[in-house]
Amino acid sequence: MRFLAAILFLVSAAVAQAAPLSSRDIYLIDGDTADVGNDRFRLVGYDTPETYKPRCRYEKALGDEATRRARQLVREAGTVEFIVLPGRDKYGRGLARIFLHGHDLGSILISEGLARPYRGGRRQSWCG
Repeated sequence: MRFLAAILFLVSAAVAQAAPLSSRDIYLIDGDTADVGNDRFRLVGYDTPETYKPRCRYEKALGDEATRRARQLVREAGTVEFIVLPGRDKYGRGLARIFLHGHDLGSILISEGLARPYRGGRRQSWCG
């Protein structure tokens, strides 16, 4: 709970702040969205396929696999470095990054073919 209080404090910070966080305090909605306490975060730097309103069956299946793998990686890490960035996305979510033993979660998912690099703007379709 102490880690959770630290994260919630960091959400209001004007600059990026990092804090160790127990894997138990993070719930991954999908491969690039996480809940910490009552706050939702868009994990930046990558895009995973949609699991909510996917455009095709392939996108849904790959999105489910990306979610499963992201949850597995975070759970197995035990403690992660949760970096809250300044600003919010167009849906009002906070912006953050997750590092597992010094490795960015997004980079791992990209290397495994479960995500693509994403820097904003129009996203590529996951459907052929």
